[in-house]
Amino acid sequence: MYVLTPQQYERHEGIENGYAIKGESSIAKELQDECESDDRVLYPIHIESDVYHEEGPATLIRWFREFVEDYLGVSFHSCTLYFSGNRSIHVHVPRFVSGENQRERLKELAETFCTETGAELDCGLYYAKRMFRLPGVEHAKTGLQKVKIEPEWNHERIFREADSATTEVPDSYADVLQQVFVSQESLTVNSLKSPLDDPLALFRVLDGDKTVLEIESDNQEIETPLIEQEQYPDNTVDAIKWLQYNAKEFSPYALAGNGRSVAVVRVKGGAFARKDVRNGTALVPVYFYGAQGCAGEEFTKADEHAPLQLSKRDYKKWDYKAGDNVVIIGGQSRNSRIFRIEPQQAAVVGHTLTDDDPGRQAALDYLQSQGYDVGKAGTSGNTSTSKTTGSEIGHNSALSMRGSQTEVAALQEQAEQGDIETLSHMEKWRVACRLLKWGWEPAWEWFKKQFGANFKPEITREQFESIIQTFPEDYDHIKVPPQQ
Repeated sequence: MYVLTPQQYERHEGIENGYAIKGESSIAKELQDECESDDRVLYPIHIESDVYHEEGPATLIRWFREFVEDYLGVSFHSCTLYFSGNRSIHVHVPRFVSGENQRERLKELAETFCTETGAELDCGLYYAKRMFRLPGVEHAKTGLQKVKIEPEWNHERIFREADSATTEVPDSYADVLQQVFVSQESLTVNSLKSPLDDPLALFRVLDGDKTVLEIESDNQEIETPLIEQEQYPDNTVDAIKWLQYNAKEFSPYALAGNGRSVAVVRVKGGAFARKDVRNGTALVPVYFYGAQGCAGEEFTKADEHAPLQLSKRDYKKWDYKAGDNVVIIGGQSRNSRIFRIEPQQAAVVGHTLTDDDPGRQAALDYLQSQGYDVGKAGTSGNTSTSKTTGSEIGHNSALSMRGSQTEVAALQEQAEQGDIETLSHMEKWRVACRLLKWGWEPAWEWFKKQFGANFKPEITREQFESIIQTFPEDYDHIKVPPQQ
């Protein structure tokens, strides 16, 4: 079907003989070539196999059904089948492909099907200007008409139909397309009259979205998974995921002669490895509440996403899933103490580790006061004689995390009168703690207003939920809205 422009239509109508020769080519071919170059051609999808006598009708029908349903995604029951009158079965599929690229893709798809299944379809059909026999036309070699058949018919039934048929030849191929397409209500838009009573129904009532098939190219580029991409992502959410697998890893064992490391993390996924990172050792994507390596502040993680390194011994006993809050206390033996803790405890330990004072030892003291076994070297001495006990550290740390109301109010005012980016991460966190007391929506809208175009909904949600999990008794009145 060639879609003519008004000018082309006028040229066509102004010629008495559509095949009049102009130079060395016919006017019809000129119009066809112009439409093809502009992608203004709709190609009805036909399928044909010329090995009817060698393979038999049942095999051909099986090939056709598989190609139509598995490769084209069209119901085979909607197709119209014909015996050619000699050695072929023709399938008229109630779909078009539009333009030369799609015609080529249809040809490639048919060739792929034949290669993968051993079927023998006539892929020569899928060329521009290819002629196709009309129903009712007698075959020159046998004198038998091209007749409509049913998929369950055997050889004898097909030839009996062809031998006795007196099918009237349609006036044009448009009549054939009308029978194939318009007679199916699922492919038409609403019409006030019966489509088959209208000679132009094919063009007026077909639903283009349902009848034009889009075939994807087999050569389409395969997207590199996010975590394997080399470039830092522009999207903030993607960047968080990317960092969990590509940021500098934290080693609980580096420079172990200087003491023990302490890290508190929220697990984000399963273990993985990279050949170029520490000889393929096990890594786990995590969010670090806080961490200090064996060398102290030289190896620190604070409120960031990155991989956590595991030794072979630690990997064997790693039994944690995404969402777990985990402490790992590492050292020279590379056989760390690893255990789950509660979200509020994780927040306290993380804050303690990222403060200059008291640091790793205070974190260990706090964990021990909460009943966790941190090992014989867990405390710096008798906890009963320490100036600050583990429980006091936890209480004081929780208070300092949120700050006094006067201090936080000043931070909020500073952000409102200036730039919220002048606040550190912890200062923003403290403001969020204050605002959430009034509810999720007021806090959300405040941050959205302050950040403007730089507002990151995913990060804001993650921080709000972290606060609510850390201090559940203070925010039990808040109902977290569903993620959109």
